Amino acid sequence: MWLTRECDYAVVVLAFFSGRRKDTVVSCQEMSDRLTMPYEFLAKILQKLCRAGLITSRHGPHGGYFLARDPTAIRLIDVFRAVADPPLLVDCVEPEGCRCPRISLCEIVEPMQALHHKLEGLLEGVTMADLVTSSLYPDNSLVPGSRAAENSRFLA
Repeated sequence: MWLTRECDYAVVVLAFFSGRRKDTVVSCQEMSDRLTMPYEFLAKILQKLCRAGLITSRHGPHGGYFLARDPTAIRLIDVFRAVADPPLLVDCVEPEGCRCPRISLCEIVEPMQALHHKLEGLLEGVTMADLVTSSLYPDNSLVPGSRAAENSRFLA
């Protein structure tokens, strides 16, 4: 499944960074506190995001993490691939690795594969910058009263 807690947290972490200056360094402990995420779980996610080249780490007394790329260059699919590679909607998307005993009888394998590829295409077109701005909304505005609208005043 794509939207695991790990995927969710990875998106939240990158949105957190995307709303800040590129050179802002934040420690794992500070992120854990601010985002109310378990420290150990967050540390593992940060390592995966580093390995994928989405964030960078700095060691030392003033160390921490910061974005490695501009938020406009980080696609949502990149985030999912960093923490859940390969990010599959269902196991049968890749039949050779599927362990489902029903795969040879299943009537929805092909439709699920098609849906998976459409979702993947959609996620390739959404960047972290899109998530922290109003660019995903057709009228270029945030839904009034939403958390995104409330938080957008801090990004301006």
